[in-house]
Amino acid sequence: MRKTHRLTTPLLALLLASCGSREEGARLHLGLAHLAARSAEAEGTTRHFTNDQGDHITLSRAHVTLSSVEISPCPASAARRWLREFAPIGTAHAHSESSPLRLGTPHVNSLDRPDGEPLALDTLRPPPGRYCRVHLIFGPADADAEGLPGDGTMEGRTLILEGAVIPAGGGDSRPFRLESAGVAHAELSFDGLTLSPEELESHQLITLAYDRWLDGSSPLAPDAATRALQNISRSAALTPSP
Repeated sequence: MRKTHRLTTPLLALLLASCGSREEGARLHLGLAHLAARSAEAEGTTRHFTNDQGDHITLSRAHVTLSSVEISPCPASAARRWLREFAPIGTAHAHSESSPLRLGTPHVNSLDRPDGEPLALDTLRPPPGRYCRVHLIFGPADADAEGLPGDGTMEGRTLILEGAVIPAGGGDSRPFRLESAGVAHAELSFDGLTLSPEELESHQLITLAYDRWLDGSSPLAPDAATRALQNISRSAALTPSP
């Protein structure tokens, strides 16, 4: 037993030292922006575009809540998995909504900002390493959400979309208002994100394509709010930013 103890103690010390070195100042800055994937005309806070059904949409108000962002390391080799089981590194989570790998503060995105202008979310401080995936959750805003409209309408809601539609076949413009307190998920991939002692900082931008949110059917349809929430999650994309 003494021999085993002499071999194990230096190994544990080495692993714990490695754990300390991995905490060294890595920073992942996250931003959120909206844009048009196809073609749209912007007039202040209003957007004009055509959905995939040929309906002419005027989106005069749009608020969408991104409730959390979580990043995942790339799959480890068998040897590294064994080491992590023996002396877990970076697996502890505080008793709060956020962690070094997770942003838990909800942010409400609004068309009040120009297309492409980032809303700063937060800075994660993950251990250096390779990261492959991002998990987004769209869910209801709480009272502490960032970017809540002053009228309080978004508290407890995931989305509010207001505007008007002219059907593809023609006719009068008809107003619509969609609300949802539902939850939707999106899985995105990093384009080779590596945080290392040589490159400890990265900026990543999450984008939402608003001209796809009302695809699939008319915004006047009974299930339009549910469909819109799913479309919002599907419209999400991830790109490195300067």
